Amino acid sequence: MIKNFINKSFFYFALTFILCTCNDPVFYAISLEVKPAEPLIKGVPTNFVIYDGCMYVASGNNLHKYNKGTEQNKASWSMEAQPEGNILKIASTGNYLYALCSTNQNNNGKTVIKRFDKENSSWLEIGGSFNDLDKVQDIFEANGILFITASTFSSSAISYTVFYIDNSETVNKLIINDTGEINGIAFNGESYFLSTKDKGVYRIDKDNIGDSALLIKYKDKDGKDVNINFSGIINLQDDVNTILLITRNGDIYTVKDIITKIENVSMGKMATGALAIWRENDQSSSSRLLLAGRQDSLNYSSYNYTYGYLELELDINGIKDGKKFVEPGKEPLSTVSHGENERFQSTIGKYPVNYLFQVPSEIDGEMILFASTQKNGVWSYRDRNGIFQWNAEE
Repeated sequence: MIKNFINKSFFYFALTFILCTCNDPVFYAISLEVKPAEPLIKGVPTNFVIYDGCMYVASGNNLHKYNKGTEQNKASWSMEAQPEGNILKIASTGNYLYALCSTNQNNNGKTVIKRFDKENSSWLEIGGSFNDLDKVQDIFEANGILFITASTFSSSAISYTVFYIDNSETVNKLIINDTGEINGIAFNGESYFLSTKDKGVYRIDKDNIGDSALLIKYKDKDGKDVNINFSGIINLQDDVNTILLITRNGDIYTVKDIITKIENVSMGKMATGALAIWRENDQSSSSRLLLAGRQDSLNYSSYNYTYGYLELELDINGIKDGKKFVEPGKEPLSTVSHGENERFQSTIGKYPVNYLFQVPSEIDGEMILFASTQKNGVWSYRDRNGIFQWNAEE
């Protein structure tokens, strides 16, 4: 009789434990975890670009091409001709594909810019006065123009100079000296806006690139210049071509003639600088989101921190009234299925994201969203075994 009592007690205890833990959000989140896939593109991938009807991304010495899908075959990955050296960044001006490459694996040696020769499927190093400086730091594309930042080192400081190359292959027109560190460039149809880390924003007229540069600084309520640590810039692709800036601490600004802070829309977290526009489909201009890379800690850890990205709903005039940054899956318009926030947290939400990019429908009808993680390769959000989920691209 005592034995039967013990058995029944154990059964009811086990049943109670199962029922209780099923309602526990921690156990529920664990139940949504998916097995991490082995990434096809490993390491620390670059940004994504579109060139010659395909999407490109690089990692280490390898350049990968996402080939256009057809009615018979889905879009798929292949390897492209490799530029010699470690690929730090890529850019496409429409006519050309460029790569910023380091000559050693530690990325602390000489850097050069190479351009892809489509006719011969080879890469050629391009020359110019930017090579006379100590180091080519970065490349950016806007409106079909390649912008180049190069630096000069001294015992007391680093000074930066900006050059550009247009599609007429005119090389190395000097724009401005000692700009500060450029971290992004955006175009609004009339002007280029160059975001600096802490010196403000430069505006350059599209018809007078070589000679015109106006430095715009944020002014406080007393009219005094304030240095702000911007980490990213993007055109919101709305009806008024809003240029948006994000700071390292997640605050949001816009810029045209002046820099304006957008109150009550801060991420509330540190921003990695990754910014992208996501569309629900290619037919609607209103169902769009701004995606912003999120970082909860300066030191990466997969334990007890949330990374990934946040979402901010947009409309035809920019940020939609009353909207704030939210985690994916918490609102109806989202990059992930509604109500799937816990699965987001247990997948891409555990990894810092350096770049986000939605492939256009003309390349992949599914308009897959891709991410370059900080050290875990290229990830994507797609249907895997009947479940839409974030996982490493295979």
